[in-house]
Amino acid sequence: MVERNAVVTDGEDSPRSGSAPGERRATAAAVGGAMSSIFPAFLTGAIGVQLGVALGLGEGALGFAIGCYFASAAAGSAVLGRLAEALGGSAALRVGLVFTTLSMLVIGLFVDNPAGLTVALAVAGVGNALNQPAANLIIAERLDPARMGLAIAVKQSGMPLATLLGGAMVPSVAETVGWRWAYLIGSGLAIGAGFLAPRGRGPGAPSKSTGGVPDLPMSLLLLFAVVGTFAASAVVSLAGFLVVGAEDAGIESGLSGILLAVGSAVGVSSRLLHGRLADIGRIRPIRRASTLMYLGSLGFLLLSFHRPATYLIGPLLAFGCGWAWPGLINLSVLRNNPSAPAAATGISQTGVFIGSGTGPILGGQIIEHFGYRVFWLTGGAMLVVAGSGAALLSTKLRAR
Repeated sequence: MVERNAVVTDGEDSPRSGSAPGERRATAAAVGGAMSSIFPAFLTGAIGVQLGVALGLGEGALGFAIGCYFASAAAGSAVLGRLAEALGGSAALRVGLVFTTLSMLVIGLFVDNPAGLTVALAVAGVGNALNQPAANLIIAERLDPARMGLAIAVKQSGMPLATLLGGAMVPSVAETVGWRWAYLIGSGLAIGAGFLAPRGRGPGAPSKSTGGVPDLPMSLLLLFAVVGTFAASAVVSLAGFLVVGAEDAGIESGLSGILLAVGSAVGVSSRLLHGRLADIGRIRPIRRASTLMYLGSLGFLLLSFHRPATYLIGPLLAFGCGWAWPGLINLSVLRNNPSAPAAATGISQTGVFIGSGTGPILGGQIIEHFGYRVFWLTGGAMLVVAGSGAALLSTKLRAR
């Protein structure tokens, strides 16, 4: 396969080339865009108590509203990935951030009932469906491929960073000046991310003559999506239920929150580490992702013992390995689809959106009917399935 800059590779090994101009600004725009676009969903979850009081929002309605965010993102991801290809990374990111900004402004200024919140979050989901492939395309257009792994890892750290920022908004904003200000501040962050986006297309932009058609066959892109569905379902549920699970096992609430914060920090660090290793090492990203998913499932196995001691160890392995794969998956898709990276990641990202939306819903039902032991074992099994799919992808890509 011939990748960008006319460097012949097997589609996974990182080619070496000169640096593209404005790499730092491009990376900052990608990170800011990705974090801003996911922020409405995580902020809504973080201030769910305040929303419940102000809007008469029950737990079921809150889950449904956040689920609609991910559902609209999943529904639009493939089509909007093609749109990002046509517009170019920077222009597409700005358009997507318009949806993000407007949705948070509407919530912060006007929403006064659960239905309005649900519609606004669905609009925000559309913005995320465009922003994610647009951010990937900015990196593909403007960064030296030798540093693309780390850049994608930094961009993929936007989700846990958004989680931390949403949590920080509770005591600093929602409980002081009011929950509406949290959304208004979020809209300001999205506007700032739009201004960071560099002008025009980068020097590594794919040729328009390709028509935005990915290099990989649809069967392989759909397999990427399936891997993302199972892996995201497991790890998003991990983030959502770790604190309540630890408390149920006998750990006091303050320490439970610390476990989540430490686990998230370990997950971010691991993403960055493996992104850098993907740039300098010879292990293909998809193969590395498969190994990490298998190792992460062991963390879920530890959690299934449902004892305080296992909650002190299990999250480190579950977050550090089980949530380190997103950047590697995206990097593999980008390297194997130089003709249409945004269109390709729009398809593969659909699975991540589906898993992120359905995982917590199914997880809650499993906990309610079967308990935490079965819940954690199910999450571990999902990571094993995802790791097996990634291993199959590695074999198929190597044979091309």
